[in-house]
Amino acid sequence: MRRIYLESLFGLLLCFILGVVANETIVYDLNTDYEFVLEDSQASAHQKLMAFIAENQGLDAAHKAMKQYVDTSLQKLTIYNHADMIPKTVSDYFNTHPDSLIFHDKERDLWFRLAGSDNTYYYAADYDTLVRQKVDLEDDLGWLFILASFIVYTFGYLMIIFRRVQKLETATLRFAEGDLSSRADTKGGSALGTLNKSFNLMADRIHNLIESNRSLTNAVAHELRTPIFRIQWQAEVLKDTPLNNEQKATIESIVDDTEEMEKMVDELLYYAKLDCIDLEKALSPIEISGFLDQAIKRWIKETDIKIKLISKKQSCMILADERLLNRALDNLVRNAMKFAYSQILIIVKLEQEKLLISVHDDGDGVAKEHQPRLFEPFYVGDKARNKAKSGHGLGLSIVDKICTQHGALVNIGDSEILKGAVFTITFPLCKS
Repeated sequence: MRRIYLESLFGLLLCFILGVVANETIVYDLNTDYEFVLEDSQASAHQKLMAFIAENQGLDAAHKAMKQYVDTSLQKLTIYNHADMIPKTVSDYFNTHPDSLIFHDKERDLWFRLAGSDNTYYYAADYDTLVRQKVDLEDDLGWLFILASFIVYTFGYLMIIFRRVQKLETATLRFAEGDLSSRADTKGGSALGTLNKSFNLMADRIHNLIESNRSLTNAVAHELRTPIFRIQWQAEVLKDTPLNNEQKATIESIVDDTEEMEKMVDELLYYAKLDCIDLEKALSPIEISGFLDQAIKRWIKETDIKIKLISKKQSCMILADERLLNRALDNLVRNAMKFAYSQILIIVKLEQEKLLISVHDDGDGVAKEHQPRLFEPFYVGDKARNKAKSGHGLGLSIVDKICTQHGALVNIGDSEILKGAVFTITFPLCKS
């Protein structure tokens, strides 16, 4: 945002400068400057008047009139008696224009001659006088006020745009972080043209699409329960009838498949249910060491794999829903149980006001190409997870969604301790 703000400011300043330069070039360089034409006419009239005085009253009278004129108009008079004393540009002009008796230099100072005299007269502005100093100051202040007013207007206008863009950006970030109710303010003092309305229209469509997908997932999962139960019941009935060994094996396979489908439906329903949980009412401070001690006892009973907890004996509180926290850690540890060969290591540590819970295993690890997508729903990596062990690809997605709802993060990497995979949950500490 700051970069856009500075780029806009410098862009407007550049446009202002280019406009001034273009005005100078087009008006004064490429076209006739009628102020110069007027100055030439006035200079010619003055030269003719001085020539008339010199012709009728003498050169001294003309010099006296010139002195009175420059004193009155706050100028200086210089009389050059020899041509080699005047600047080359002036002498060159008079030499190449013998019929011309007046010349304005680059500073628009007047040079003129009188017929019958070898003198060259030079009028230059007297900048030592107070009036001319004040005029120059006023000219400088005029440009200063024009530039200052342009800068103030530009800053004010860009600040208004900046605040409106910032509000829209805030609404966009909230929406991107999962707050699907976030909308941009469409009031006249906050909207960026029709951009806010366009954002709200996009947000409404995305919200409706996500909600329809959730409803569809939930409805399909519920509807699948009945046919699965019927298949299970019929398979159990068949098991009690006289069957040969091959038929019994087929029935057992049907039962196993239906149980697998039932687990998938349960996970699907749980995944959909997470979006409807009101965490504000369910959050409570949890002392993590005692929580993990109880969980370790339960996990040890379910497997022959060695599970060890490494945690400093200090009180670490986090704000969480106990059921959801238990489900997230349960999924990570059970996932490690599937792939570990002999041991699982759970490490709890504090780092920069955050609590890190890492689950290490000594399995084959997760291939790099699968790690970025491992938390996507229904994603099963060829090497990282196989169908026999992985389930249906919803376990880690549930962990990721639970962490997101708690303002926590979960990531995967390679364990430097056990050389397998390591899943780390990072929770903010509860300071109250």
